[in-house]
Amino acid sequence: MKLTTLRPKVAVLGSRVQSVPTASDRRITGRTLQSRRLRIWSKDPHCAKCGRLVAYPHGFELDHVVALSQGGADVDANCQVLCIGTDGCHEAKTRADLGQRTRRGEGGVKSPPRSPA
Repeated sequence: MKLTTLRPKVAVLGSRVQSVPTASDRRITGRTLQSRRLRIWSKDPHCAKCGRLVAYPHGFELDHVVALSQGGADVDANCQVLCIGTDGCHEAKTRADLGQRTRRGEGGVKSPPRSPA
């Protein structure tokens, strides 16, 4: 008995598998992203959360109102300017989007409780 028919079937199976697109696959990059950053910042150069005036190009992050990981679209209408830094609104919103909490009085992410050894 020869197994010559096994190899072609395996090859066909491999070509039928499609990868599921991730949030980063749907995200724009390069010149398109940079022109969007300028366009949205030009409309309102203030942080959407706290109202702080932010500088272009390094004083803010372009944030998705509804995160891509939560099904938000990568379009201008779903983008906003958020300030950055240790006390910045972008970091706080990203933690909230991911369901993470912070310790009181600290900017870091709360680590899970240790199990008794």
